Amino acid sequence: MAGQDQNNGDQNDVLDNNEIEPTQPNDVEEETAVEEYIMLDSKLDELNTALDYLEKKNDDIHERLKELLQSNIDVRQELRNESAAPTPKN
Repeated sequence: MAGQDQNNGDQNDVLDNNEIEPTQPNDVEEETAVEEYIMLDSKLDELNTALDYLEKKNDDIHERLKELLQSNIDVRQELRNESAAPTPKN
């Protein structure tokens, strides 16, 4: 039996040697990841700039619409005043 214990020890050594160790990222993978993050950051900056432009354009349109609405209110009020005023009889 002493020989069997020795064989069991050898089998355990074989199993231990067959285990897969986690791999560490190499320099190329790290460099690629850094480049991807830089590219992603650049794209996010572009999107942010585009959204800022659209927001400003939307604000400008909103302001112009408010001015147009106020102008229409003023014109309608003038028309009401004109139609309510007595017309001179000849």
